[in-house]
Order: sequence, then C-alpha cells, then structure tokens
Amino acid sequence: MGSIIKKLIVLTIVFWAVTGLFTSSMSMNLVYLTEHYPPHSYIEEGRLTGAAVEVLALMWQRLGIDHDVSQIKTVPWARGMKRIKSEPNIVLFGMGYSPERMEFLNWVGPYYSHSLYLIGKKGQDYKIRTLDDAARYRVGAVREDMGHGILKKEKFPMSSVELSNTLKSLLKKLKADRLDLVCYMGPVAFGAMPAYGLDPENYVRVFEVFKFKSGFGFSKGVPKETINAFQNTLDALVKEGEIRQILEKYDLR
Repeated sequence: MGSIIKKLIVLTIVFWAVTGLFTSSMSMNLVYLTEHYPPHSYIEEGRLTGAAVEVLALMWQRLGIDHDVSQIKTVPWARGMKRIKSEPNIVLFGMGYSPERMEFLNWVGPYYSHSLYLIGKKGQDYKIRTLDDAARYRVGAVREDMGHGILKKEKFPMSSVELSNTLKSLLKKLKADRLDLVCYMGPVAFGAMPAYGLDPENYVRVFEVFKFKSGFGFSKGVPKETINAFQNTLDALVKEGEIRQILEKYDLR
C-alpha cells in the first residue's frame, strides 16, 4: 500500500510540474497587442478595457496565466499586422477571421460575430445596390483592417479607396466631407462617433459588405499546444455563458 501511495504522490508531482511548465510556456514571451476599437478595446480612466479585453483576461484566469491587462499594448492596426507577420510571439485582437489571414497567423475564436458596413451621412442620396456601385464614391478604410482586406478581396478599385491608420482619422474625414463613406464594423464605428465629435444620429449604414467573426490572432511561431489551449478555453467559456455576459455588459448582442 505504501508503494502505491508513493507512486500516486510522484505522479501528482509530475502532473503539476508538467502543467506548470505548460502554463509557463503559454505565458512566456507572448506579446499582446490591440487597437483602439470600442467597445471591444479602449482606454477608460487610464486603463485598457472592453469586451475583447475582458474575454482575454478571463481566458488567462482559466489557464492559470498570471497576466494583467496593463501588459496589453495599444497600437495602430497596420503596425500590429506587420508585427504578427514578422514576429513569432504576437497575439493581436480583435482579429476578424478570413481564409487569407490564415496564411500568416493562427486564429482563436469566435467570441463575437458582426457585420462590416459602408457608413455614410444620413440624408445623402447614395445609390448603392451592390459593392461595385460604391466605386463612384470616396470610400475610407483602416489600413490592413478587415474592411481594407475585404475590399481588396472583392476586387474593389483601390483608386476609390483612401486608407487611414485609425478609425478616428476616418470618422473625422467623413464628418468633414473628405470621404463619402467609410468601410468599418457598424457597432464599433457608431459607438466611437461621440468621442470624435460626431452625432451617430446623423449617420447611417448604407450597405452591408460582409459578415464575419472576431477573435484573437496568434503568430505562426506560437506552438500549436498553446493555440489549442486558448481555443478550448474560449469554447468552454462560450458554452458556460460567460462570453455572452461580457458581450451584454457592452451592449453587444
């Protein structure tokens, strides 16, 4: 009996040692990046918050990763995309899924599904029944964002597109009539308008471009075991209703 107990103790020690190493391997060297993307990620009272930030923090907690949201860096989206393509240890969110992106990153998700729209000023006589019809207008998109990527994928003429590094820049150009339309996620764009001096009541969703899912992008250099651990944890949180509670807190349904 004594030998059996000793074996159980040894196995327990080995199990927790391996688990600790696994958790450590997941947390070591990963650099977390996001953009200003309310209500998914934004600064409030000097601290990063938002639906995606809370989802990530809850995954850390479940995985036993000792991180704090202060370790997440906010960068322009194009810079984040450049880093996830060129560095082996980047986590960039919220990352919309597309087959093209899977060529240079691994994706964990979804935590949320939403639509990409062409957004314009209310009262304007937009004549857009198909995406091709929008080519007659000045359309803005964030560089390397999902909107930019979908426009390229759909062979939309880039001569009709003006790229900016941030949503803030796009919305200010729309307000000043330097753009006719912006290509961006509806809830995020409308949610950000008041902070940039725009009244959401004066703007409208003109055309739905694409429906897609949001999640977390991981560099190709991140081990598959880490990707699977994050995906399994997110799946469990979705099943338990934890993600729904976070989304509802930020009026995302």
